[in-house]
Parts: sequence; structure tokens; C-alpha cells
Amino acid sequence: MVGVLSSDHAATASAADVHHGAISQKTLIRLQLRLKWTLWKRSYRKNVGKIIGTVFGALYALGGLVALVFLFLGTTLWAGEGSTFPMIVRGLGAVTVLAWLLIPVFAFGVDDTLDPRAFALFPHSAKQLQPGMFGAAALSLPSVITLLAILIATGFELLWLIVFGQGALWIVLAALALIPANLAAFALCLLLPRAWFAHSASRTSSRSGREVGGILGFLLMFVVIYGFSLGMQRIDEMDFAELGRWIPSVVEAFAWTPFGALFAVPMDLAEGRVLPALLRALIGAAAIVLVWLWWRRSIDLALTSALSGDASSGSTKVSPLVPRFAPRTAFGAVMGKSLRYWRRDTRYLAALGLYPVMLVFFVAMGYTLPDSRPMMLGMTILMCGMTGMSLSNEIGFDGPAGWVNIVTGLPSRANLLGRIAAMALLMVPGVLVVTIAIPLLYGMPELLPMTVLGALGTMVCGWGISTVVGTLLPYPSSPPGTNPMKDKSASSTNAMIAMTVAMLAVFVPLLPAIGVGIWGAVVGSMALTVLAGVLALVAGVITFLVGIRISVVRLDARYPDVFQKVRAHV
Repeated sequence: MVGVLSSDHAATASAADVHHGAISQKTLIRLQLRLKWTLWKRSYRKNVGKIIGTVFGALYALGGLVALVFLFLGTTLWAGEGSTFPMIVRGLGAVTVLAWLLIPVFAFGVDDTLDPRAFALFPHSAKQLQPGMFGAAALSLPSVITLLAILIATGFELLWLIVFGQGALWIVLAALALIPANLAAFALCLLLPRAWFAHSASRTSSRSGREVGGILGFLLMFVVIYGFSLGMQRIDEMDFAELGRWIPSVVEAFAWTPFGALFAVPMDLAEGRVLPALLRALIGAAAIVLVWLWWRRSIDLALTSALSGDASSGSTKVSPLVPRFAPRTAFGAVMGKSLRYWRRDTRYLAALGLYPVMLVFFVAMGYTLPDSRPMMLGMTILMCGMTGMSLSNEIGFDGPAGWVNIVTGLPSRANLLGRIAAMALLMVPGVLVVTIAIPLLYGMPELLPMTVLGALGTMVCGWGISTVVGTLLPYPSSPPGTNPMKDKSASSTNAMIAMTVAMLAVFVPLLPAIGVGIWGAVVGSMALTVLAGVLALVAGVITFLVGIRISVVRLDARYPDVFQKVRAHV
């Protein structure tokens, strides 16, 4: 549609001898590159969190490049033989291309600066925009680091050919294919995320689907991290001989996929494997062509969807604001609204999904390292209690919608208690199940009273502290529907201060209970462990009542001032 409109516009302008809107393809590419560079520089303005993250990321990347150099030296010159070097190149190449695809698919925090939907109002088709977007994709820190890594690999591949190559003909053929194959693989690295971003921006990917996908990717990242951590705990029990036998087979299999085919071509030629080299070159070329066409089609769909509106997620079931089990009061209305938030808003869903992942990790760690079970049980109590910290920026999550609470005269106590009741309805049953099940699974039933009462006390204490922090130190949040890894609100100074104060303040009322609990665990006293749980519950209730009182007084006196701090999303 966009292409037809632009063609008609160009024909009309040409017939009338008007050319003020026409620019050449080279000029368009140059403008897109300049736009990408400008947007990239401006993204660091007044964004201390991003600057710090980029600096640390660059340092880690440079360390990775140094490690890559030593790895290649160790498998070539220092080893005195080059039999493992081709396998290392094939494996690292496949992992690199695969990472460029999986990061945008699962992380969802990486965004495409030149979103195709931003060009919808300009008279240019996807075919015209695509070259400039591809060039702009190279203007990023990950692209530069990847290119440097490929250049390092290329240099060591040439060195390997000279030192360990078999036959002058194979060395020359491999050297001639080396740079084109590696550059083609680098181009595939750039194409895969661009195509995925464009697909996500098109109408074929609904908003609800993208939001759910962001949460799943966010949780999958933590699952991978925790799984890797668990694996490292048992590294001393691994059979490295068996591992060394199946790694070459896995690498060879990946070399027959589009991810590793192009990086494997020079090594195949160096080893005299002409037919596999040709087939893998065809696989790599076909992958580049197909991804390029997929990207073009996704850009076309994104341009069209930007003009016609985003895809809807389907019909929404209309339900009463106040749940049937809640009183028909302001408290019930706030509770019903909060339950909707927890069910629909990804900012809440991410927190709701993260806690089970962490609790499963603690259970698995206790089974992996039996000696750590007491500590893992304590961490479980802590995590159950820290669920209350999800309320520490409730007023900020309202954003511009908070004016409704002011103009309608919503009672502050009902406003706060309704939110807490919604969270209690979701969290308390799960906390009870976890704190009962884990001691039984660990074979420590005598600790049941302490774990149940301690977790409940810590949770109630967290509710009280969160209400105080949320009214005294609110900060603007990202808008509803924001993917967890795109959330910019946590990078502000106010957010860091609020979260630090909230996390530290929770422990202060619980210090007596923690001390008694440790004492009881050391001496093995059932009475002391029960006392610790009771002290935690009592301290939590007192903190909750005091916190609610402080928060109500604060909102009654300064709600408009609080709203001014959070009325705009970041």
C-alpha cells in the first residue's frame, strides 16, 4: 500500500515537473545512518544508568575479546597442533549467530532504534528503507564488538592456514573464501535481529502477544541464569571425558544449520572437504536471502499497521469492577482495580512470575547442596516476605491516572488497603504452600512454625514499609504494558534510593526475630524457633499498622504534591 502511494505520488510529481520531495537512494542511506547516530548519542543524555551499563558492558566485551585471543593462541601456536582449532571456530561462530537471534527474541529489552513504523508517513517503500536500516544496524556497540571478534578470528584462521594448512591449493582456496564467508556471517548476525524487530512491530504480532512474550523471555533469562548456577555447583562431578566426546558431534550438527554454515566454509576447504563447503555456502546464502525477504515483508506490514492502527488482542470480557466477594465500597473498588492490574499489566505480571522461579531455584539448590538447606530455607522466608516490596511504588504505577483518586475524593485508607488486599489474595496462598512444603521436602518439619509465621510476618512488614516508601519516595514509572527489560523507571536516582530504603527498612523491625531464630537453630531449641516466628509476625503487624497510619496521613495532606511527581510516565 505504501509502495503504491509513493509510486503514484512520484508519477504525479514527475508529470508536473516537481522534484522537491525526491531524494536519491544514497542520500536516504546517509540520512538514516545520521539519524541512527544522533538517536544513539541522545539516548545517553541524562541517563546515568545507561552510561554505567554501557561502560560495564564494554569492559566485559573487551575482556571477552582478550580471552578470545588467548583461546585461539592456546589452540594454535601454544598447543603446537591445530586439530581442535577448526572445531572451536565452527562452534563459536554458530553460538555468535544464534546469540544475535535469541537476544532480541527472549530478552525483549533490546529495541530497534530505527523502528519501521516511524517511517510510515514518508513516501518510501520497504525496499528503499531496507539498505539504510541495514547500514544503521552496524552502528552499535554489540555490532562493533562482534566485528572485532570476527576480525580476530579471521586473523587466527589465516595464521592457522599458514602454520597447519595441508596443501597449497587448499590453503589458497580457504584464504580466498575466508573474508567473504566471515563477512557474510556477520551480515546474517545483523539481519536476524532486524527481521525479528520488524516482525514484532508489524500487525502480525499483537500487543498482548508481545507483552506476554516479553514476560516469558524475562523469566526464561532467569531460568537460564539459575540453571547455569546450579550446574556450576556440580561441576566437580561432571565427566569431562564424556563431554569431550559429544561436543564435536554437536558442533558438526550446528555447522549444517544456517547459524554455523558460513563460519564453517573456510575450515572445510582447508581440510579438503569441498562438497560440504559448497553445501554450507548454499545454506548460508539461502538463509541471508530468506531473512532479507522476511525482513522486507515485515517492514511493509509494519508501515501499513502504523497507519491503520495496532492489532487488537481480541474481544475483552467485560466484568464488574468490584469483585463479587468484595464489599461494594471504595475499598472493594480499589481491590478490584488492583486485581485487574495484576492480571493484565506486565509490570505486575513480571514480579508475579519471578518469585516462583526464584523459589524453585532455592529448592533445587538445597537438593544439590544438602549442607546449604538451612540457608536456602532462610532465603525462601526472605523471598516470600519480599513479595510485599512489589507495592513500594503503587502510587507511581498509577501515573497520570492518579488524578481520578484525587478528584473523586477517594479515602486514602481505602486506596492503600485495597491494593494490599489484592496482593494478599494473590500471594498469601502461595506463600503458605511454599513455607509448608519446603521444610517437609528438606526433612525439617520442626521448622514449620518458624517458616510459616516468619514468612507471613516478613510479608506483612513489607506491606507496611512499602506503603510508607510509596507515599514518601514515589517515582515515575514506565507506562502500562512495558516489557520488564525495557522498564526505564528503575534507572533513576529516586528509584534506587526508594528501593534501597525499602529493602533495608524491612529488616529493622525483624532483627529480634532473626536473632532468636538463629539462636534457636544453633542450639536446636523448638521453643526458640517458634518464638522467632511469633516475634516476626508481631513485628510485621505492628510495622504494618504504623506504616498504614503514616501513609494515610501523608496522602491526606499531600496527595496533589505526590501526584505531581509521578503524573508523567518515563
